[in-house]
Amino acid sequence: MSLEQAIVLAIVQGITEFLPVSSSGHLVLSSWIFNWPDQGLVYDAAVHLGTLLAVLIYFRKTWITLVRGCFNGGSVFLLEDGETTPSIPARRLLALVVTASIPIAIVGLLLRDELESSLRKPEAVAISLIATAVLLTLAEVIGARTKRLASASARDTTIAGFFQAAAVLPGISRAGSTMAGAMMGNLTRDAAARLSFLLAVPAIGGSGLFLLADVISNEGLGDRQWGLILLGAAISFVTGYLAIAWLMRVLRTRSFRPFIGYVAIVGVGVLIARAFGA
Repeated sequence: MSLEQAIVLAIVQGITEFLPVSSSGHLVLSSWIFNWPDQGLVYDAAVHLGTLLAVLIYFRKTWITLVRGCFNGGSVFLLEDGETTPSIPARRLLALVVTASIPIAIVGLLLRDELESSLRKPEAVAISLIATAVLLTLAEVIGARTKRLASASARDTTIAGFFQAAAVLPGISRAGSTMAGAMMGNLTRDAAARLSFLLAVPAIGGSGLFLLADVISNEGLGDRQWGLILLGAAISFVTGYLAIAWLMRVLRTRSFRPFIGYVAIVGVGVLIARAFGA
């Protein structure tokens, strides 16, 4: 892996992990466009853990309050649409996050072999990007979008969790599918985004740790390009943090339309390119 590849892929991972455009799909397409060799599972795990750190630090107050509240029975106050919303019991919020995370864990394990082979092709990613555009479009036209996260039910968050499970397919955006499912369940855009970020911690953390454990058990850490791997983790952390901050501002005043247009154009463009032998 070259320095250029390590930097570009880390930036791509950091920016696209939290935007509704699919980080896994963009990593596959980046390697295809530049004809790069596979960067390796250790690098993948490192950049995933970099973005995990970004979401933990950005929402540190929420996570600290959540952990503390689970021990003392306290509640969590969430800042949505620029104002503090009614509190939600910390234990209830944790239960919502845990139950909503179960579907992606099950689907990821069931499709593990396919995810590492046939589904990582440009054509498969392109189709999934177009599917992401469809999901985001449905989110814009279905649902009243009146609920704050504090008033979300277990049914609301579990539905969002099933939508998130679709994101094991490269090209289906985890953030986009989760927010789409939440908005179709009547959550506001801001509430849907916050739910997506809460669910990102077990999803990204589990994925990164699973990749790392898989490598250690099968290959061992051995002699690797640790400088490039750590650089990738650092870059994905910084770009991920900036992407979260930007997205939280954008979703308060804008719709998903720019993202819908982007993933649709990229998906169709890749299919056309492959049809002509690219």
